[in-house]
Parts: sequence; structure tokens; C-alpha cells
Amino acid sequence: MDQLTAFLGGGMLGEALVMSSVFASVAAGFAAAGMLLRDLFTRPRTQRQRLELVPEEPTGTLNQAFFRLVEESGTALDLGAAMALVLGSAVVGAAIPLVFFDHLLGAAIGGLIGATLPIVYFAVIRWWRLGQMRKALPHALQATADAVRGGQTLSEAMQLVAEETKGPLGLEFAYAHQQLELGHSPIAVMERMVRRVPLPEFRVFATAVTVHRRAGGNLSLLTERMSRAARDRQEVRSHMMAVTAGARLSAIGMVLVSIFAVVFLTMLEPQYLEAFLKEPKGPWLLGTAVGLQLLGTLWVWRILRTSY
Repeated sequence: MDQLTAFLGGGMLGEALVMSSVFASVAAGFAAAGMLLRDLFTRPRTQRQRLELVPEEPTGTLNQAFFRLVEESGTALDLGAAMALVLGSAVVGAAIPLVFFDHLLGAAIGGLIGATLPIVYFAVIRWWRLGQMRKALPHALQATADAVRGGQTLSEAMQLVAEETKGPLGLEFAYAHQQLELGHSPIAVMERMVRRVPLPEFRVFATAVTVHRRAGGNLSLLTERMSRAARDRQEVRSHMMAVTAGARLSAIGMVLVSIFAVVFLTMLEPQYLEAFLKEPKGPWLLGTAVGLQLLGTLWVWRILRTSY
């Protein structure tokens, strides 16, 4: 803290700046924690007060990637709130080692970790959500086809699917039903759903709905075919996951065993690691090993990541 005060000019001005930054960090931390708890424990439903149409996608590669991550995670947060959550978490992560330990390098590392945690949270929620929607999509499309064939409108069909389907896919159909009931066009509703349900079969279904609204056609027949295609793809995916389970477990085991080995060696014989790091080539060898481990993990993940 004394180093930071001296760096800011010393005296009352430096102390005031430090106190202001600490207060801002704590306030941002509480705000970020509150938003995260709201996103964790508030049902993402149906109970949204605002039913927007398709939000405008920002420019820039990183902004677009983060925008798609937030949309596909199914969170109730918009892009601005998600960015504020990442920024607030980064400020809190940087403030903790700076205030309590007076360590500038630790503050930089803490800020990086704090900014990474919300992104990891969105990625994990997206992965879980896509898995749940992929399992429920064949039944949802078949129910939609049956409802449309029975003479119901698209809005009524989506309401029926929302009542019969549990999980995130049912919530998205319920959300689309609310938008249609408010008078939004089916084309805009489908464009919105495609961003939040990024599955190939659903994208084809949304295209079919758009073409049907503009040129007509047999929507129930095409939806039923999409249901069969989604069911076949799910069976192929399950088979491939079962076949590659051994390779995936072996890769995970190799990574975890190497990490545990370093941790246990550090705990049992710390002088070995200290002597290794004191050698001129020690840090380079350690960095090379970590880099090769990450490269091998990425390679195995890319090989096993098959498009079904």
C-alpha cells in the first residue's frame, strides 16, 4: 500500500486515491457478486419483463465471440451487464492482493483470474445448456410437427412444446410463445431463437418457418424430418462418445497425474523443485513441459471434437 501511495504522488492526494480505488473495488465487487447470485438463483424463465427482438451484434471479433457466449449461455443478462460483471470481478480480483498483501504483481494476476471466472462460468453454463437442449430437441420438433399437423398455429404449437418440454429448451419455446402473443413477427422470433438455440437442426427448422411464412409449404412434414434427423444425430453422437470414452479418460488422466505429481513432489520434497528452478535451464524446461502439455491437451480435444 505504501508503494502504491508513493507511486500516486504521496501525501493526502495519494491516500485519497488509494481509498477511492479500494472503495470502488469493494462496491464493484458487491455489485458483481449480487448480479452473479441473481443469475444463479433467479429462474431464467418466462418471467422476463422485456421481450426484445434480436439484439444488435457488436462489431469486433472478441466482442462478437463474447456476445455469442452470453446469448448461448441462456442468461438473463444482456451484453452490457455481462461486461460489467467481468469488469467488476476483475477489479475485485486485483483489489484483494493489492489491499491485503500490497503486491502489484499479485494484483495483476488476481485481476486476470477475476476477469476469467465469469467467462468460465458462462462457458460451463453454455456447455450444460446445449447438452440439455440437444437431448430434448427431437421430442420438441416432433411435438411441433404434430401440433401444426393438427391445425394449431405456430404460437399454440410452441406453447404446447413449452408445457411438455422441461429444461432450457422448454423455456426458450415459452419465451418465443410470449413474443408471438405480443405481436412480434415469427421471422423475428425465429431469428432470436436461433441465437439462443445454436443447434443445426433448429437452425434448419427456423429457416423452414421463415420460408413457410413467406412462400408457404408443408411445415409439419419438414419439421418431422428435422425431428428424425436430430434423433439420428443424437444416436450417432452417443455412439461416438461411448467409443472415444477411453481416449478422453486417458488424456484427462495424463494431465491430472502430471499436475498431482508436481504438487505432491513440492509438498514432500520442496528442495528438489527449488534446486530445479535455480538451475539456468530449469525454468525453460518447466515452461516447455507446461507448453507441450497444453498443446497435447488441445490436440486431443480437437481430434475428439467431431461435428455430428
